[in-house]
Amino acid sequence: MITSFLVLEIAMFATFLWAKKLKLGKLDWLAVAGLTILNAIFVYWWMPVPTLSQLVMPVALETTLISIWTLLIGSATVVIEKVTTKKHDRMALNITLWPFIIPLIAIGISVVAGVSKSLTVRPMYHSVQATKQKEAPLTKDDQPIALSAQAAQNMMKKAFSQVPDSSMYELGDLSAQYIKGKPYYVAPVEFNGFVSWFMNRELPGYFVVSATDINDTAHFVKEKMAYSETSWFSHSIARKIYMANPRYQQVGEPILEVDNSGQTYWVQTLLNVRWAGQVMFNNIHVAITNANTGKTEVYKTKDLPKWVDVGVSPEAATLMNRTYGNPYAFNFRHKNQIKPTENGSESGVTPMFNVNGSLAYFDDFTTVRSNADSDKGYSLIDTRSGKLRFYTGKNVGIMDSEGAMKVAKQLHPQNKWHGSNPVIMNIDGTPTWVVSMMDNNERFREYAYIKGADQNVIGEGANASDALASYRNALAGSAQSAAASDQKVKIKKITGKVGRVNTNATLNGKQVVVFKLVDDDTLYTLDPSQKQDALLLQENDQVELKVKAIAGASVANVVTLTNKSLK
Repeated sequence: MITSFLVLEIAMFATFLWAKKLKLGKLDWLAVAGLTILNAIFVYWWMPVPTLSQLVMPVALETTLISIWTLLIGSATVVIEKVTTKKHDRMALNITLWPFIIPLIAIGISVVAGVSKSLTVRPMYHSVQATKQKEAPLTKDDQPIALSAQAAQNMMKKAFSQVPDSSMYELGDLSAQYIKGKPYYVAPVEFNGFVSWFMNRELPGYFVVSATDINDTAHFVKEKMAYSETSWFSHSIARKIYMANPRYQQVGEPILEVDNSGQTYWVQTLLNVRWAGQVMFNNIHVAITNANTGKTEVYKTKDLPKWVDVGVSPEAATLMNRTYGNPYAFNFRHKNQIKPTENGSESGVTPMFNVNGSLAYFDDFTTVRSNADSDKGYSLIDTRSGKLRFYTGKNVGIMDSEGAMKVAKQLHPQNKWHGSNPVIMNIDGTPTWVVSMMDNNERFREYAYIKGADQNVIGEGANASDALASYRNALAGSAQSAAASDQKVKIKKITGKVGRVNTNATLNGKQVVVFKLVDDDTLYTLDPSQKQDALLLQENDQVELKVKAIAGASVANVVTLTNKSLK
């Protein structure tokens, strides 16, 4: 902060002294005092990072105004001098036009910085901590399904009457996080303007709602918070963080997190900025501010307290995805370029709750400058470390989230439901889009499972279990239809141990047995009318099978079944 102020002050004095040839009058000193006050206000209010890209334009504007000021003050004298002496020198009575070179140079530097920022994307790309993998990690045992952020926000708004003097406040931004090991959405209550802050000075609390339980209701938690995003002056959380570490750029909105004891903190992502304004992702810092006392500490991501779930903001994650997908400048053929679809619920990404208690941001990628709804892979960004994992493999070539959302929208056109929170799951070896269906009031209605490679294979249900069972039946039906017409169907002999089984599944109104073998992603289906003892199939049974299988298919039809464990 002091560095930014000194840069502006030095530029101001240098221009004044040059323009007035080291001779400042009383009026000039008043102008100096006024500009010093303006510099202090600018640094305090707009909080520029002390880099060339953020200070060069204020310097250009300030030095231009000073040059014009000195020119106007001496203009009358200059005119008289030219009339009486008929001189055409650029200097007269301590006035010179040379100081205009300073703002011209500053503007030139600003233009160069802008061009450099647009073209030099390689350093940004290489600063992303990225790894590429082929196999998708998401299975039905993970927990990527979450209540839509819009639905959670709608529930909180309906419960806003729980807030004392609710007309003085408004709902803040949502964030996904764990509280005592359980996934929640959290949103602070914010001031709705300066008058609200001036009259109250403290926020009354925040809202929480389960992120995975669709039957949960939003409830208000009373917790006084003196520092917030909408507080003013020294109680502004952005200003508090800036004063603790002004060298880093604040990216995204501060996130309200609750530790295991119920204390509230503001968590803000800080990124390093190069001279031309490029943000770098290889040295992420995180500012944590106590919402009640204002105590602020800055950590590297590897040193974050264990209770912090979101050290990387959704906005920073989206910026990281854009950078990773566009590694080369001036690549007119768009070679190796892909773009994130940004169909997520939080600034373009979707938060995912994993079974190991971690959070990740999901987004899928598609081709650049193309209307094709084709997926090129997807990324998962760890919300604590900022590390990006990019997955390709069998997911490439399926529909992207845009295509999945279009399919979901057509499921119930009479109800005008729409899709939200699209994520990819690996259902029995099949890349599958899981979409939360919402009505016009952003209330959750059902889950839709859509096969990534075939939009006609869909399963729906009011909860994840029902939707999964429906989808598996649809998968089995698609395999049976293919087996009846595909000339490439082969008979295979398979032995193994039953891992999971459902003897009460239905397909087109007919009962079927569906099971999986241990260490085998294929889903096997069997008509129990052809083999009635299949209804006695249990986990860990040793079986021998003859199946009809199609190359590349994740579902196979059982022709014969021998249960070695059945006696």
